[in-house]
Amino acid sequence: MKKTIILAMSLVFLGASIAQVQAETTTITIHQGEMKGRVVNNIATFFGVPYAHNPFTPELRFKAPKPYENWRGVLDATTLKPPVPQPGRGKTVELVGAPSELTLNIWAPNDALKSNKKLPVMVWLPGGAFIREDAGEQVYDGTSFAKSGTIVVTVNYRVGVDGFMHLDGAPDNRGIMDQIVALQWVQKNIADFGGNPHKVTLFGQSAGAESVAILLGTDKTKGLFQKAIMQSPPMQYVTQEQAQRIANTFAEKLGIKATIHDVSQVPFEKLVSAVIDMGDSLKNRSQWGMLSWGGTAFLPVVDGNIIKASPMKDLAKFADPSIAVIVGSTDQEARLYNVPGGAIDRISAAQRTQLLADLSLQGNPLKVYAPAKSKKSIGDSFVDIQSDYTFRMPALHIAKNLVKNGNRVWHYNFSWHSPAFGGKLGAAHFVDVPFTFNTIASDEAKSFVGKQPPQQLAQVMHQNWVRFAKTGTVSWSEYELTHRATMKFDTESAQVDDPEHDVRMLWKDYPF
Repeated sequence: MKKTIILAMSLVFLGASIAQVQAETTTITIHQGEMKGRVVNNIATFFGVPYAHNPFTPELRFKAPKPYENWRGVLDATTLKPPVPQPGRGKTVELVGAPSELTLNIWAPNDALKSNKKLPVMVWLPGGAFIREDAGEQVYDGTSFAKSGTIVVTVNYRVGVDGFMHLDGAPDNRGIMDQIVALQWVQKNIADFGGNPHKVTLFGQSAGAESVAILLGTDKTKGLFQKAIMQSPPMQYVTQEQAQRIANTFAEKLGIKATIHDVSQVPFEKLVSAVIDMGDSLKNRSQWGMLSWGGTAFLPVVDGNIIKASPMKDLAKFADPSIAVIVGSTDQEARLYNVPGGAIDRISAAQRTQLLADLSLQGNPLKVYAPAKSKKSIGDSFVDIQSDYTFRMPALHIAKNLVKNGNRVWHYNFSWHSPAFGGKLGAAHFVDVPFTFNTIASDEAKSFVGKQPPQQLAQVMHQNWVRFAKTGTVSWSEYELTHRATMKFDTESAQVDDPEHDVRMLWKDYPF
């Protein structure tokens, strides 16, 4: 291992500011070759490490990922690389990312490199509704995990058209295939960073959490990870028939045929714009039924290979019972989608009635979600229902199914209310992620957690994730079907039993 001292202007993610720091470069050799990373405050980082060849070339477009072999010379892994092509998050849809190799990022204690320390490994799958993902976002900085003696790997994978569009002649779920190859890369290389390939925790949020669930329920991942964490897993999918209909409609909007050849000719700028347009079109309930309540067009497909029945059914039937699991959600998930643009104030009683009619829940849902003396607005109650449908009840069903399968399971609710957006954002989707990574001070996090989020909450949540990676246990009781112990993460975190029992009973038999 070679080291060179340099003085550099370095972005310190956890401080979210540019600071003058004493940095080193370090060069290590793995199976693929030699590469140069950086060391800051005794944490080594290696960014943009290719684990699969560029899948956007004419030869590899819409094919299963091709694992990256050896590179020549010394790979420069000192700076973050762009993610895969995807739509930006601005009001005007713009292309972000670049068509290049599939990459991952690594954070490790510097003294672990080449030490044979066999530290626990955490592999992060970022979310983004299966149309976006960026493993290099500030909130995913793995420094705090590495300081606590774990190695973190964050993974870029194909999304949108290239990752999940159904096309005749192409394998479905290419984005999931990418994740599997990334996990295989970890098995082959992580020991060179001081990691233990037999002590891998796979974790993710939103679409990343559903990806974890899918990988739990397939036989393609045997031995690739030993523990799993799912934060706000949506568990949505499409059948072959639905996937074909979406592909045909998408192609019609572009004036092409839904073929590999025709789609390959469309510039990425046009493709990612059409992805957003297709998602908007899906909101037409009269044409798309229950898919209209999901908000995204390109989802995991029941292909009979990776997904045999559905992500939930496969997980319940095929998950390895030796894999310990944490699963949970935030209390007010859907506020992320309804508060920033003010949509929550424009939701009508008719919309709420239609959603409840489509869901056909047991019991009296209006009595639970909008009791007579409640001060909740129609929008607030609608968003509660949408939160439960999309994320919260799938998380509970995962917990129940895995307990029945014999897995050790811990369940949590993230209940801290963010002051962002005038205090209206609340315990919304994604607000928990900066607490998970202990990156609440980063610039990106401030949009979600405000200026003075509780550091104590970040410490409690983050250290429980570290503890789980190291020992397979956490600080609260296991979930079982009698008391249903749940950790309520808040300014003052505490274990509670069967929170919101009445809500759970409404969804008890819902067919996720």
